[in-house]
Amino acid sequence: MKIKIDLHVHTVNSKDGYISLKHLPKIISIKKIDGVAITDHNFLTKLKTKDVLIIPGIEISTKEGHLIALGLETYIEKGLSAIETAEKIHEEGGLAIAPHPYDFLSSSLNPFKLQQKLDAIETVNSSILTFKLSKMLAEKAALKLGLPKVAGSDAHIPEAVGDAYAIINTPSMNIEDVLKAIKNGETQPCGKPISIKNRIKKIALDVRKNLLKNINDIV
Repeated sequence: MKIKIDLHVHTVNSKDGYISLKHLPKIISIKKIDGVAITDHNFLTKLKTKDVLIIPGIEISTKEGHLIALGLETYIEKGLSAIETAEKIHEEGGLAIAPHPYDFLSSSLNPFKLQQKLDAIETVNSSILTFKLSKMLAEKAALKLGLPKVAGSDAHIPEAVGDAYAIINTPSMNIEDVLKAIKNGETQPCGKPISIKNRIKKIALDVRKNLLKNINDIV
């Protein structure tokens, strides 16, 4: 069976996330995808629902940049080297994925420095401003390293969920089967850039949150 999974989504458990856990299953359904991987920044979010597939994950801040871990049951600390982080992910039975490796405006890892420690490369990320260039460079890296290609919206607001996703050829909707399919390269990355309207909305929400924080700090 082929399923569509957005492998990079942030909820309210990320400091810059605005997606409610309560409403996420409905959002997934509206977006006509089969599930998401919740990859909150340095926070392991666990959400169980029978309606859609939710893969637990973390976007971990390593010394060299961000690294996504999928399929974890326990939290992995931030601040370690990328190699140490990838090794810990594998010890926990998870997958180590390089997100937005060629986003020149965020903390990104060079996939060539991790090589055999990676399980896949995110070649499509909707949030990257240099979408086409970054996609091309990530695809070339995945090809040279012989790694599976995946995709995620990197959504922080509900409207952006599903803007990018991986079509995964898996025998079932079981998380273990889906992760195994990703590792085996049974994936097809798809997606488009986040709309200007949604980029502006995200910026406005960030500005509002920071203003409220500053006001509360003063009071």
